[in-house]
Amino acid sequence: MSWKVYKGETGDIRDRFLGHRLTFPDRIAALDAALAGLIPKLTPEQLPELRAIVVSNNERVMKEMAERKRVRKINAKAPTKKRPAHAD
Repeated sequence: MSWKVYKGETGDIRDRFLGHRLTFPDRIAALDAALAGLIPKLTPEQLPELRAIVVSNNERVMKEMAERKRVRKINAKAPTKKRPAHAD
């Protein structure tokens, strides 16, 4: 796997998660699989670039998870609409 393929694959995984098409555990598994395909081909000089990609993806996902948590809290506090009683 090349850098270009890895970056594209991790970007796709991130976008699927952000688009609610991938769960958090599935995202972790997919990123682990992509990383496993790249690591054997890395040289020590390439590790800083790999770290930058991993950190960038992680920051973006952590922001999304914080936003989802905030929305869940708002939705949990929102009053539910009561159904009107029906006269029989």
